[in-house]
Amino acid sequence: MSQLNKNQESADNPNRRHSLYLVNIIFMCCLTIVSLVFALVVFFRLRTHGTDGVRQLYTKGQIESIRENAASNARNDLLLEIQSSLESGRSTTQMLREIFDDSIVVVNGGRYYFYPLADAVEKNPLPAGALCQSEGNVLYTGESPSARISHGILLSDNNGKVDWDRLGDSGIEEAAIRVGILDDDRFIRDQQFERNCEKAAAREINIKLCLDIEGTPGEDSMQEALAAVGEMADLYGIRKTAPAGGESEETGAPGEDGAAAASAADAEDASGAEDTGKDSGHAPAQGAVDPAFLLRIHSAEVLSDDGSDKEAWTKSLRQLCKMIEKKGGDPILGMNLFTGAAQVDLTALAEYGRWVIDHEETASFPYSYSYWEYSAEGDMEGVPGKAILYARLDIEDSEENSP
Repeated sequence: MSQLNKNQESADNPNRRHSLYLVNIIFMCCLTIVSLVFALVVFFRLRTHGTDGVRQLYTKGQIESIRENAASNARNDLLLEIQSSLESGRSTTQMLREIFDDSIVVVNGGRYYFYPLADAVEKNPLPAGALCQSEGNVLYTGESPSARISHGILLSDNNGKVDWDRLGDSGIEEAAIRVGILDDDRFIRDQQFERNCEKAAAREINIKLCLDIEGTPGEDSMQEALAAVGEMADLYGIRKTAPAGGESEETGAPGEDGAAAASAADAEDASGAEDTGKDSGHAPAQGAVDPAFLLRIHSAEVLSDDGSDKEAWTKSLRQLCKMIEKKGGDPILGMNLFTGAAQVDLTALAEYGRWVIDHEETASFPYSYSYWEYSAEGDMEGVPGKAILYARLDIEDSEENSP
């Protein structure tokens, strides 16, 4: 057939070219569908069989090599962290707390315990090691330029009679004064409570009150403790006046007003037994009474396995906090790591401030707190025996919040 005839046949059959075009489209669609099905099969195979699917991409030897390298790198990183921690002088407990930063690491009875963090309790915003002590001084190593540390002392009859003239010159800015000890069914009043309150107020030292909680308190003992605090309301307003005739207390002839305002403890001090009388001859300003009311919880020696003791502690403390709030106080819970993790339910007490009892070199409490009690063996001018020292960190106009 000649070329002329072929052209003539193509012209006579116009559907031929259209048919070939459709066949080509159908073929490409089939090829696309086959490719898509293959991709889906591979995807679901990898997803269903996990590493079995990966083994199709890597040999068994390659997979084992990857595993060994990952394990070796993790082991080396952990060993380097432990080595660095030990070389820096940190204790084993401190090292474990830094490694297991998602848990509360507690040492009790020579054993280590790991407690999960409570999600509902505000976490400590400061980086690890931001508060530490060196040679008896508390240091802040964070980045906030507005950070300020206030130094305080906790006083009780364990310290005997404090020489407040000497203590007032020591740089102490505030004092937590113990009201007494609250036990399961009784309240034991602190023998130096009244005198310490009066002397601190006279020297314009910021005062906060403290109750040592040694057992789950009952309602009667709580009421007795708070009544003792109420009796001291007038004490904060006591002002000594200048002796008549301009004579000072040091001469042994105080004026009538001064004698009337002096308590029995003052009379003993005026005899020269302890205080020097440097604060006489003028009317000292009243000290500031901080609404913060410290409930310093002692760790229980034994706790029930069924959680009943923890529930009882939490219920009693919450009731006491509510009673303090009704009297205008601001409850602060004092605790160490064991108390905060095992003895009380912090989730049920999350709205109250925290006073951390941690006598290690670094404060390592995972939740936010206001005060750090860093020493129970402090030496302070004018304070007989060993003193309990604490620090309060204030951070203003910073992205970091107070701990």
